Amino acid sequence: MIETLTNLTVGLLDSVLGWILYLPRDLELLVVAVMTSAALTLTRKWVTDQEWLARAAADQAQLTRMVKEARRAKDRDAIQRHKATVTLIKMQSMRFELKPLLWAIVPVALLATWAFSRLAFIPPKAGDPVEVRAYLPKSAIGQLIHVAPEDGLEAVDGWVQPVTADQPASADGWWDRVGARLGTFLGDKAPPLEGVAVWHIVSRDTNVHTLRLRYAGRNYGKSFQAGTRHYATPVEFYPDAPVRRIELDQHQLRLFDAIGAIGYGGFSLPPWLVGYLLITIPFVPLLKQVLRIY
Repeated sequence: MIETLTNLTVGLLDSVLGWILYLPRDLELLVVAVMTSAALTLTRKWVTDQEWLARAAADQAQLTRMVKEARRAKDRDAIQRHKATVTLIKMQSMRFELKPLLWAIVPVALLATWAFSRLAFIPPKAGDPVEVRAYLPKSAIGQLIHVAPEDGLEAVDGWVQPVTADQPASADGWWDRVGARLGTFLGDKAPPLEGVAVWHIVSRDTNVHTLRLRYAGRNYGKSFQAGTRHYATPVEFYPDAPVRRIELDQHQLRLFDAIGAIGYGGFSLPPWLVGYLLITIPFVPLLKQVLRIY
């Protein structure tokens, strides 16, 4: 149900936001992040008492100057009075903080839903091999698993592959190396290794295919596509099944081709989301200042 609703939402938003996918990768992320910042900022202008907030900001600036003057005069009573008044103004201003966030939830949630499905990975090109990995328990190591051949797809190494012992992932770039060392320093432990079977699949067309894996009398399906501006869902989970999950090793979108994931203890923010936040967060106060929104 949730997946169907998400796919419907993303499909509808493609008609509005699909043009973004024709931009260079970093610019895609920049546009979506700035749109998010604009939604948060402009909503504040429309649903808050800007006249009151402007007066409050001016009063705080004046009181700050008065505090500095009182410090130079070493007037402790005046300093305390002015600080107390600043605190009171800030507390009164807090009542305007929740409303714009509530109004911005819908547009920001729609942008985030679309970005999760369209910006997280770089779509593979038709003719480029994509690594497909099926993860199984260690007890399956040494056994064979195969993908059913399908028109339009080619398995570079063959359709039948053995289950082997998985290997720890290597750090990709300076960001990942720093993160790995920091995780080791903090005592973060890597998840236990599993059995894995690996294929390199090439799509000769732009159709959406379904990879059909067969193992231990069961069939497993995984969507696969290449050559378009969309990418297939990167991972499919199978609870309580011999094949635990199937992953497509697609290149993740990284801001400036450098910014990677941030995570600890099994929780991780993907690279695109880290870059998105690095742009969105500073752009909110910047837009407020440029547009004179309080």
